[in-house]
Amino acid sequence: MRKTCKAAVGATILLGALAALELYARAGLGLGTPPLYVSDPEIEYMFAPDQDMMRFGNHQRFNHYGMRSDDTPPTKPEGEYRVLAIGDSVLNGGSLTDQADLATTLLTKDGIRVLNASAGSWGPENMLAYVDRFGLFDADLVVVVLSSHDAADVPSFQPLNPGTHPQSAPLLALTEAAFRYLPRYLAHLSAGGAAVKGDVPPSETAPIAASALDAVRALSALPVPVCVVLHPNREEHRTGVRAAGFVAIREAAGATTVIDEAPFIRSETAYRDPIHPSAEGQRALAGAISACSDRLSPGAEHVAE
Repeated sequence: MRKTCKAAVGATILLGALAALELYARAGLGLGTPPLYVSDPEIEYMFAPDQDMMRFGNHQRFNHYGMRSDDTPPTKPEGEYRVLAIGDSVLNGGSLTDQADLATTLLTKDGIRVLNASAGSWGPENMLAYVDRFGLFDADLVVVVLSSHDAADVPSFQPLNPGTHPQSAPLLALTEAAFRYLPRYLAHLSAGGAAVKGDVPPSETAPIAASALDAVRALSALPVPVCVVLHPNREEHRTGVRAAGFVAIREAAGATTVIDEAPFIRSETAYRDPIHPSAEGQRALAGAISACSDRLSPGAEHVAE
């Protein structure tokens, strides 16, 4: 009888502890409600439309077109200057970047709207397919944000990995913690704090893909002014040496305006890992995007501070 009571008490304590952990993981960290993706036969994948959540203390919002932007009509109102920025996780910011800290948010102000069409691991072909599907949203300017690895980034159209591109929410926040984040944390520890697979995009030494460069050329030939912003990874910024993909993209862009973001990056604290910008890095990215247009440039100095 005593053993039964002790077991019941122990089970109650365990369940209470798990419930408390679940509450903290869900309410405190925002786990259990990850930004969801949808597969697409042409784009490969994109963010599901109409999402709004808090993750790790950061606000994330996705509009009806899967952009990390506020709701946006497909045509602009009279007097608005509109920019369509398109890219991968560098532009998107991910769950570790608050909506207010995004380069595109920093540049959006009265009379100017900068849209953020992006998704993690998108390459030039994904970006082009998105534009083919949804159009240019009446943009006066298109800014394509690319990095060296994008010259080798081509769609695979394989089933999405639920650990990186979830299509449905987990039943429990603790499930997401255990199966999505704990393995990454353990791998990071075993690597002694070094970057592990999944932290960074495909290798800069991966073969340059002709189809990716063809997509860069097609994006550069869109029927509105286009600017390509090249985002150096941390090693490229540290050494000043650009990988082959960086050079290949710049050449594929042809006569299109190309902005190297490096002059806007003041220190390595602009990176939160080997490739992705911190909040400081998003300000640097905003400065580079603003350099694409005289209409944006008046805010460049303020944004870069």
